[in-house]
Amino acid sequence: MSLDRLHVHGPLADYLDGLGETPDHIAARYEEHAGHPSAQMMTHPDLGRLLGALARQRPAGRAIEVGTFVGISAAWMLDGLGPDGRLDALELSDEYADLTEAWLGGLGLASGLTVHRGPAAETLARLDADTYDLCYIDADKPAYPLYLDEAARIVRPGGAIVADNVFSGGLVADPEATGNAAALREFTRYALSHPGVDTCVLPIGDGITLSIVRRPPLPAP
Repeated sequence: MSLDRLHVHGPLADYLDGLGETPDHIAARYEEHAGHPSAQMMTHPDLGRLLGALARQRPAGRAIEVGTFVGISAAWMLDGLGPDGRLDALELSDEYADLTEAWLGGLGLASGLTVHRGPAAETLARLDADTYDLCYIDADKPAYPLYLDEAARIVRPGGAIVADNVFSGGLVADPEATGNAAALREFTRYALSHPGVDTCVLPIGDGITLSIVRRPPLPAP
């Protein structure tokens, strides 16, 4: 056992990158958009595998993501959910919504996908409580606390909520940082103290919070 943090870089990073398999269609998507100006928004493969594993815990379950970009995170989750699962993808940009629908439709995966266009906060407010098994948050960073509140409401007890980019490229460690880094620093504190979830911070990709929705307390005997 060690209380020291291990820095993942160099040969160790190369070793870890070579461990997990990426499905061919997702690997091709990474390659296709490698030169995109916002390529850093693509979900890290390690995180994709985690999302797929979490989705796989509830076969034929329901998942929701806030922000889909070009559909990579959606593909990882749909792979875990299986043919009878359902994924709701919330996306503000019509361009990215179109790209996601076209790509997943071409792969024959769109039957389990519903893309909701427009501001995520408005869509989330219309959704019923205790509906989903998994929620993935990767959208506008200042709104993360609101998204977590809504996710804690719509995800069933025992379900998981994952929020991406909480390291903000390491800038969250700078107390003078502003903008997204400051927002994510405050969000992480908020998630760790949120009364409706149990949260840990994991160094996957650009850092994530993994929150499990708390089950209601048992009635007194």
